[in-house]
Amino acid sequence: MKVNLPVTDTEVQLGEGESIISRTDLRGVITYVNDIFVRVSGYSEDELVGSAHNIVRHPDMPPEAFENLWQTLKAGKP
Repeated sequence: MKVNLPVTDTEVQLGEGESIISRTDLRGVITYVNDIFVRVSGYSEDELVGSAHNIVRHPDMPPEAFENLWQTLKAGKP
């Protein structure tokens, strides 16, 4: 089983109008992250871009939800 770290109990508040944005290809490789995504993730942009998107997947995320995410993306939906 993959262990995603670091997991913290730190809640990050977003400012008014801020959005966490990332883009991946259909293989799940991160191709773009905005500054807010970088700040919240705890990784640098260089660590994120080119990595598998599950680098930021919380270990408590149900596999079914993750599968639904990829089915939706592969269908061309946001």
